[in-house]
Amino acid sequence: MFATENPPIALSPLTLRRFPQRSFIPPEADTLWKISQGVVRTLTWNEAGTAISLGLWTAGDVVGVALSRVHPYEIECLSDVQVQAIPRSHWRHLTEQLIDHAQESQQLLAIIRQERIRDRLLVFLHWLSYKFGHGSAEGRVIELKLSHRAIAEILGTSRVTVTRTLGQLEEEGLMERRRECWHLSLESLPS
Repeated sequence: MFATENPPIALSPLTLRRFPQRSFIPPEADTLWKISQGVVRTLTWNEAGTAISLGLWTAGDVVGVALSRVHPYEIECLSDVQVQAIPRSHWRHLTEQLIDHAQESQQLLAIIRQERIRDRLLVFLHWLSYKFGHGSAEGRVIELKLSHRAIAEILGTSRVTVTRTLGQLEEEGLMERRRECWHLSLESLPS
């Protein structure tokens, strides 16, 4: 008999690693990191030293230097993170996660290419609400804590512009900051 499915990845407990918030996961060439818990962002810098975010990733996502041709490449922990180290010999079992990685990278590329910063920010908030949030009776809730500076780095704009635009979206009733969360109104969601 032949097996029709790939066997699960058998990893020893030693391959589970924890990293505290604000630390960096090592960019090992022959290892991909599957996130079990927490949120990371991948990033690089331009010649002027400005950070360029390459993506935001959470539980179930896979990250690693082998998924990018960008140098330098870093994986920053935005929260406490637990990851599994997946050696090159097991990458064939990650087809679904690798497809998800490519699709999400393309979604972010499409978001940052929005002409108007207001549209770019609103579409980005919608994306965040589906990746890192949940629905509510009033719309969507984003529980991921991102600074205005981090959002600006992701969207390719300034922190001041992000702060001003978020204020305008609040004035228009499209979003609201409550405690540690952002709430997107039903009117702000695409139909």
